[in-house]
Amino acid sequence: MVTVIQENDQKPDIQEQEYDVVIMGAGFAGVCQARHLLLKIPNIRVALIDPRPEDRTDKDLKIGESTVEIATLFICKELGLYEYAIENHPPKYGLNFHWAKDSLNTESVNDYYHIWANRQPPMASIQMNRSKFERDLIAMNKKMGVTYYNGRVTDVDLTPGDEIKTVNVKVGSQYFNLKTKHVIDAAGRKFIIGKKTDNIQLNPEDLFGVNTGSVWVRIKNVDRNLFHDGYDPTMGSCSHYYATNHWFGHGHWLWMIPTEIDSKELSIGVIYHRDTISDDQMNTQEKFHAFLKANHHVLYNLISNSESVDFHYRPQVASFPSFVNLVKTFIDKNLSFSIIPNMRLSFLLAAKVILN
Repeated sequence: MVTVIQENDQKPDIQEQEYDVVIMGAGFAGVCQARHLLLKIPNIRVALIDPRPEDRTDKDLKIGESTVEIATLFICKELGLYEYAIENHPPKYGLNFHWAKDSLNTESVNDYYHIWANRQPPMASIQMNRSKFERDLIAMNKKMGVTYYNGRVTDVDLTPGDEIKTVNVKVGSQYFNLKTKHVIDAAGRKFIIGKKTDNIQLNPEDLFGVNTGSVWVRIKNVDRNLFHDGYDPTMGSCSHYYATNHWFGHGHWLWMIPTEIDSKELSIGVIYHRDTISDDQMNTQEKFHAFLKANHHVLYNLISNSESVDFHYRPQVASFPSFVNLVKTFIDKNLSFSIIPNMRLSFLLAAKVILN
């Protein structure tokens, strides 16, 4: 049902529409949730809101390209995407870990101690090109009946209990009031519901002392022989390159994840503890390259002999809704838990413990 509300001459028309579920955010969580609902509940009416264009650019990529086995099982089994995953995303052959034998000598992979994955894991997992996955799932969801609003959420009315909620959306010059019983916050770091209920924790002391920053680059046309030539007859029955490789040093760890097969694309990034490594040592592409040259020369060689795609810097990685306060807010206001934002499983388990 569509209703047009004319407020006055100075304000635009507001179109009112009704849905069973409104999902704020069309990243990984949002597109997966939409498809899951469509597969499980026939004729469900789902709205998906995101300000980014449907055809995500190659540079629209976030950290988090490596899936664990249970996530791949969900993608393939619950979302019915086995063939899609095989045909569009690199395989993942476990986890490899590397520690420098001498931090001043890291020219090649032989200068590290290792824990290699030496066989194919019993359950498959994939590396993921996030921009491709999100673009493709949006198209699939629209074909299945999702209404996609390429705009931004301007406000959310969190009514108590099972009363109808309202999500206000602006798409270009158009305004919409989306009425629904169920709101899902899949907007990631925007924390729409967390901000609405004043439940965002940013201080390290509220995050178990976690005070981390991150830098990452993507490169393509990689000469993977600079990492490993693929010959390992005494150790490997699977690829070392098509794994998630982790590199460790004082106050930091790095990842190396292949995200595209044809273009030989890699994501290389670092999580660093800000009490050990300052932001001004990491906040530009040149500084990150210098850090790699000094601490992990093998990765610096990979980057130097490939084509740069993009660079990202995030001075604070850890930030979460305060789940205890969020649960208390929802109970105090008699809000339905159907509008709890999408969170890590550990927070959901915490809620279960609190409520019990």
